[in-house]
Amino acid sequence: MKSIRKIISRIVSDLKGFALAFVLCLLYYLIMNGVFHAFCPLLVVTGIPCPGCGLTRAVIFLSKGQIARAFFMNPSVFLILLFLLYCGYYRYIKGIPVKGFSFALGLLVAGMLMIYGYRMCLYFPDRVPCVYKYDNLAARWIPGYRQWMQELLYAIRTWRLT
Repeated sequence: MKSIRKIISRIVSDLKGFALAFVLCLLYYLIMNGVFHAFCPLLVVTGIPCPGCGLTRAVIFLSKGQIARAFFMNPSVFLILLFLLYCGYYRYIKGIPVKGFSFALGLLVAGMLMIYGYRMCLYFPDRVPCVYKYDNLAARWIPGYRQWMQELLYAIRTWRLT
């Protein structure tokens, strides 16, 4: 019973420590969705989705037990889940610093980038969540960006058909 209290105490302590960060993320989410109808800054600025695009929806589907839909939205959600379980085990159960944190984080980032590259080759720019956002800031502010992206998207679609 004493060890469960220690685990809960560590969790509560971390939640209190991250309260400001949580509030700032929530504020960022509300502003970005209200103004740009998107969360991802890369998507808002360039129109190109990032490796994390679809993660929020994947987490929601995973929380509902819809594993296949979560995988479809962003398979990286499972890598992140494994990483969080690994870190959580050391931080909360064992109560010690995470062993090999940098290595595990490097594996996570490398895995996410590989999944991103694969998904972009297969799905970009037409399949959710790897869609191109035509109404982006670069297209508004940089002369020729919209035309250049349209030519690139046409080349990608043509390449896929061959």
